[in-house]
Amino acid sequence: MKKFTLLFTVLFAAFVINAQNVAINNDGSSAEASAMLDVKSTTKGFMMPRVTSAQRTSITSPALGLLVFDTETKTIWVYDGSSWKNLYTSGGGLTLPFSQTVNTATSAFQITNQGTGAAIEGSSSAQFGIGMTAKTTGEGGWGLFAFSNGAGAQSIRSYADNGTAFYGENNNAANTNTLLNLLNKGAGKTGSFQLANNSSTSPNVQIAGNHLGEQLKIYQTNAANTSAAVSIENSGTGTGIEATSTTGYGVKGVTNTATGFAGVFGQNTGTAGSGVVGSSHAPNTQGVYGSSQNGIAVRALGDNYRAVQATSNGGTALYGSSTTGYALEINGKVKIAGGNTNPSAGAVLTSDAQGNATWQQQPAATPKIAFKAAGIADAIGFTNSIASSAFFEPNHSKVEFKSLGYDFGNGYTLFNGTETGTTSTYSVPVRGLYHFDASLVFVSAITFDYTDIEISIMLVRDGATSVLLRKGAYISSVENKSAAVSGDVTLLAGDKIYVAIRQYNIASLPSLLEDTYDQCFFSGHLVFSF
Repeated sequence: MKKFTLLFTVLFAAFVINAQNVAINNDGSSAEASAMLDVKSTTKGFMMPRVTSAQRTSITSPALGLLVFDTETKTIWVYDGSSWKNLYTSGGGLTLPFSQTVNTATSAFQITNQGTGAAIEGSSSAQFGIGMTAKTTGEGGWGLFAFSNGAGAQSIRSYADNGTAFYGENNNAANTNTLLNLLNKGAGKTGSFQLANNSSTSPNVQIAGNHLGEQLKIYQTNAANTSAAVSIENSGTGTGIEATSTTGYGVKGVTNTATGFAGVFGQNTGTAGSGVVGSSHAPNTQGVYGSSQNGIAVRALGDNYRAVQATSNGGTALYGSSTTGYALEINGKVKIAGGNTNPSAGAVLTSDAQGNATWQQQPAATPKIAFKAAGIADAIGFTNSIASSAFFEPNHSKVEFKSLGYDFGNGYTLFNGTETGTTSTYSVPVRGLYHFDASLVFVSAITFDYTDIEISIMLVRDGATSVLLRKGAYISSVENKSAAVSGDVTLLAGDKIYVAIRQYNIASLPSLLEDTYDQCFFSGHLVFSF
C-alpha cells in the first residue's frame, strides 16, 4: 500500500493531466492548449530515442514524421513517408514568396558550405528576370557585401554565356555618387580587363557618356611616383593610343611643372616607327598641334634618326608661328630636301616674294685677285731716266717697279734687273671688271720747270698697245712734278697691263723718278668676274 501511494505521488508530480494535453514540468503548470505534449525545464533538455544508423534503417514501418537521433552521424533524422532525411543536411523548405524583417547587428541569414558548391544560388529563366537582388535604402549602407580571405579567392565572380556578366545603372539624375568605386589597399592591381578571344575585334574596354565632363580621368596623387599615370603596350602592329575628336583635340597634353617635362612625350625604342604620329586629311587641320605661351610648343629629341618627321601631300608638313619669339629655332644641323627645293652642292637657300624657299646655285665667288708694286727699280740708272717729250711728239716710257707688296693670283711680273716686254707687267687671269691705281713723282727740278707730266695705264691685247687710263698735270712750275691715275676697266683673260710716264720741261732734259713707296706705286684688283 505504501509503494502504491509513493508511485502515485511521483506520477502526479511529473504529469499534470488536463483533458487530453500532457505537461511535463516541475512547477505544476498546465500544458499549452495547442500542444499535445508540453515539456518545460530551465535546467534540462529533451532526449529523443538514440539509435545507430543500422538501427534507424531497421525500424519496421516507420511512421511519417518519426524522429530519432543517429549516434553515428550525430544528427536528427526524420522519416518523410518514403525515406529518412537528415535534418542537418537536408534542411527545411520555405514557402515562397518568403519575406521576413529583423533588426540585428549580425547576419540575418547565414549559410556555410564547406564543399565546392554555391552556398546560395539564385536563378531566373524569365525574360528580364533577376536571379538575385541585393539592395539597401539606409544612408551609407551596402546593397551587397562580398568578402574573401583565401589566397587567390574572389569576393565576387560574375559569369555570362550570352549576356552581360556585370551591369550597373544609376537611375537618379540627381545622384552625384560614384556608380562603381574600387578601393585597393594592397599591392596588386585594382582592376584587370582581359578579352581572351583572339579573333574578336571588339574593344576590350569601352567608355561612353552623354555628359559634359571627362569620359576618363586618371589621378596620380603620389608625388614620389616615377611611373606613368597611363601605360599602354601594344604587341601588335596597331596604335598604342588612338584619340578622335570631331571638334576638339584628339590628344591634349598639359604640364604645369617647372622641371622641363613635356605635356606629351613620345618615345620609340625600336628600330623603326615613330614616338608620336599625327595625321590630318582635312583642309586647315593639323596632325600635331603644340601651343605655348612662353616656352617651346613642340620639342623633339632623336638619338640616331629623325626627331621630327612631317609629311604632306598637298598642305604644309610643318608649320610654326610666333608673335614675338622664334617660330622655328634649330640648334644643330639642318637638312632641307625634296619637292621643288632642288638641293645641290654649293647652293644657297633663297625665297620668292611669298617666302617659298628653294636651293639656288649662286655665281662662283669672286676669286682673290689683287697686287701692288712700289718703289722705282734702278733709281739712279738709265732705266729710270725719263726723256723729255712734248705733247705733240709724245713718248711714254714704261715704269719699272722695284718690289711687290702683295700679289694674290700671281699675275704680276716684277723687274729682275733686265728690262723686257713682260717686266713690271700685270697679266689678267680672268675676264672681269678691274680697278687700278697708279702714282709717280719726279725728282725736284731746280734749273727748269716741268711743263707736262702725264701718267698712263697701258693695255696690250693681241699684240696691240692702247691707253686704258690717262691723267696729267700741265702747269709750268718747279712744283709740278707728280701725277696719279685711277679707274675701273673691263678686261679679258690674257690682257697685259703696265704703267707708262711722260714728262716735258722747258730745258728738254731727261728726269728721274723718286724712289718712294708711298708715292710711286701701281696697284689693282678684280672687282668681279663675268
